[in-house]
Amino acid sequence: MRKLAIAVPIVAMLAATAAFAADPPAADPDLAPFRQAYTAGTGLSYVVVKDDKGERIYRYGDASRQAAQKDTRGFMLFTCNSPHVFVAKNPPDKTALLKARVVKSGEPEFADLDAKYLAGCKNPLVKSALPPKAK
Repeated sequence: MRKLAIAVPIVAMLAATAAFAADPPAADPDLAPFRQAYTAGTGLSYVVVKDDKGERIYRYGDASRQAAQKDTRGFMLFTCNSPHVFVAKNPPDKTALLKARVVKSGEPEFADLDAKYLAGCKNPLVKSALPPKAK
């Protein structure tokens, strides 16, 4: 009985390792334009999602970008206080991503989005994504 109690967790860990080691599913071809925009570049970027409630602004950075390059199942975006995972196979998330647009640093709308993002954020730890101005 004691050997069985030891063997069961080991077998479970091996099975879980095999599941995680499997190749991730192929990327959704419908989301290819969004994926390309999301994974390109460096630094903080904004994603604007328009829906029937208006416009939502999310932000993400290099860690999210690298995760999306390795795993095609979803995209990690952040609001001021919390992360939001958009799963490619989830129909509402996919619909939102198909309408979303990525805005990177240096693009004309970036500063406006940064201001809107910070205006709705009461978290003192969240800072501007704009590069500091030279003195």
